[in-house]
Amino acid sequence: MSDEARVQSSLSILKQSSTVVQIDYQSRPTTFTVDVAGAKGPVPGSIDVSVAGTDVDFGELTQPSLCQIHNQDATNFVEFGIWDPEGSVFYPLGEIGPGETYTLKLSRNLQEQFQTGTGTTGADTNRLRIKADTAACHVFVGAFEV
Repeated sequence: MSDEARVQSSLSILKQSSTVVQIDYQSRPTTFTVDVAGAKGPVPGSIDVSVAGTDVDFGELTQPSLCQIHNQDATNFVEFGIWDPEGSVFYPLGEIGPGETYTLKLSRNLQEQFQTGTGTTGADTNRLRIKADTAACHVFVGAFEV
């Protein structure tokens, strides 16, 4: 089969003060389909995310790709990004507010490291990490292979 996954996206903004419209924007809804390669998912499912950060375990998948992240907390936001354990460095990439959900396509190079020069790297230890703001949160992460 093909085109098993359907992704739809749009953005609408209406900002006004008193009688003046400051922003009135509507994108056209975009929809596309994607082939799903594996039969597993959503992986890993609901996870507890700490303020220090929690690594997302995609171990059940060969190549995680389509991914939905839903912050199930009603009060706190979470950040997601890359965690480099060798340097103990978190590189934030995105933020998800209370109750918000976003769909993204993870890079096929998620655990790779590209740099100039020579030397050894621990690229295979890099992970997707989600970090809670001020209190632990429940976050649903659902990834699939494409």
